[in-house]
Amino acid sequence: MQIWIHDNQMRKIIALNNDIPDMLHYTNSTWHPYLEQATSTFDFAIPKFSNGKLHEDIKLINDECFVSFYANGSHQVFYIATLQEDDFNIQLTCNNTNLEYALEYANPFSAGGAQTIEWYLNHMDLLSFAAVELGYNEISDRKRTLTFDSQETKMARLQSLMSNFDAEFEFKTELNRDGTYKRIVINVYQKADETHHGIGKIRNDVILYYDNDLKGVQVNSDKTQMFNAGVFTGKDGLSLNDVEISEKNADGIEEFYSRKGNPCLYAPLAMNRYRATMRAEGQDNWIRKDFSTEYENINDLKAYALRTLKQYAYPLITYTASVQSKFIGNYSDLALGDTVKIIDNNFAGGLALEARVSEMIISFDNPNNNSIVFTNYRKIDNKPTSALQSRIDRAVEDRLPYTIELTTTGGVTFKNNEGESLVQPRLYNGGKPFTTDVSWRWALDGVVTVGMQYLVKAKDIDDTAVLTVSGYVGNTEVATTEITLANLVEQIELKVMTSNGNTFKNGVIASTLTATLWRGNKEIDKDGTEFSYIWTKTNDDETPDEHWNADHSYSQKSIRITQEDVFRRATFSCEIEYIGKQV
Repeated sequence: MQIWIHDNQMRKIIALNNDIPDMLHYTNSTWHPYLEQATSTFDFAIPKFSNGKLHEDIKLINDECFVSFYANGSHQVFYIATLQEDDFNIQLTCNNTNLEYALEYANPFSAGGAQTIEWYLNHMDLLSFAAVELGYNEISDRKRTLTFDSQETKMARLQSLMSNFDAEFEFKTELNRDGTYKRIVINVYQKADETHHGIGKIRNDVILYYDNDLKGVQVNSDKTQMFNAGVFTGKDGLSLNDVEISEKNADGIEEFYSRKGNPCLYAPLAMNRYRATMRAEGQDNWIRKDFSTEYENINDLKAYALRTLKQYAYPLITYTASVQSKFIGNYSDLALGDTVKIIDNNFAGGLALEARVSEMIISFDNPNNNSIVFTNYRKIDNKPTSALQSRIDRAVEDRLPYTIELTTTGGVTFKNNEGESLVQPRLYNGGKPFTTDVSWRWALDGVVTVGMQYLVKAKDIDDTAVLTVSGYVGNTEVATTEITLANLVEQIELKVMTSNGNTFKNGVIASTLTATLWRGNKEIDKDGTEFSYIWTKTNDDETPDEHWNADHSYSQKSIRITQEDVFRRATFSCEIEYIGKQV
């Protein structure tokens, strides 16, 4: 992973890469993205010493800088919240730039009528702040009449707004090639429920098994919040009094109902299993709870009532799954919001769950510290029919991720513009080589080429460059990866050699001065064709010899000095300039 340091204008100034020896490295990295808050934090340290001496780039790092890297299909951009420096390390604690919402305040606000979420975002200055644009909006037609009575941070206001619209959101940051901001997009999704997934994907290809990717599962049953009847009211007295609801379970037995003329929604099966009292049949065994909401639409109120009663009609079963640290590495494309399957046969009858990724803790330099937090656990049938199993197997096969592995013949680090390396890709599908109808596209510094392999030449790389490799099956891009290339160019040293020394007697002077160029203890441009060599003379009174300099204004790698060129003492200097192909 390559991490960029930006200046306060968001221009890239330093790259951190643990795979390139002479670049600044990083340690103790922890990236922690959160689904519910739509933000992330990033902490890491930068060792100040490289090869036994202070690295020259550390002078550019200060608390005005920004930090970025590319992960999960988006640029992750952070501002430095705290910077701590000692003799050996710079420790940075960084917050995602969208956390600047937590630094600005939103005033009390009342809509005065039902409005869309886009209207609220604009009228409460939640988009114009920080130049955020609204992108995908899954609930564009939904309207709410909302009032916010108190002042609160814009982040709190944004989260409250999403909650009132039964929505969840994410930020996507786009940067220009020089690292400056292009735009920030906020995408809005229907909150995950029985018919909507929300952010992320259903990952049928990701199954965690005990003692493999899964450390274990803990199950808790809690009846303290349970009820089996509810009265739900909306704005201006809206109720379920005129609504007929009847939902049956898989066995055809009515599990939830409401009858016209009665505003209450009931869960009869739950009542029979978990009675309120020890009274006989026919006595009141309902556990009732009332709810007041701001819903104006009867369908929204009905959906909320069913969703709430289904959640609390039975004991609240919570699951906590712990994963092996290697799990994230095995599924590097796993993202916030993705739903995975968990299988643990250490429970009677076996335990099969679906769970959603709500937090990820990722270390780029120490994968042993990786972990995941799951939410939205749901118990599923652990014994599918043979027909269903066949469909699952086909779905898993169709969803197996494509990955790319790269090999090189000459590595990725070059020195002094010398050398080349052939980059050869291999495409895998679910860990197996895939070769049918595969083609490759390569992008280096904006130049896109097509070919089965790519020849990297050191002379084409200025300092560092990122080579992006995209694998195609037919005309469909199925995988992308990148490698960082480095060309470490040492400084050129100019040495003037004399054929007969530089001190003479009795007016007899004869010596040839030759300008030689050295890079890394190796002489370059021996024939004088790649650089120009312009000699100048300074007299013993420190004034330039204009006449001599005019006569020698053309390039010469060597000049002959005689007594005609020197009276008592003179200083001869040579300036070089690159004119030919790169060395």
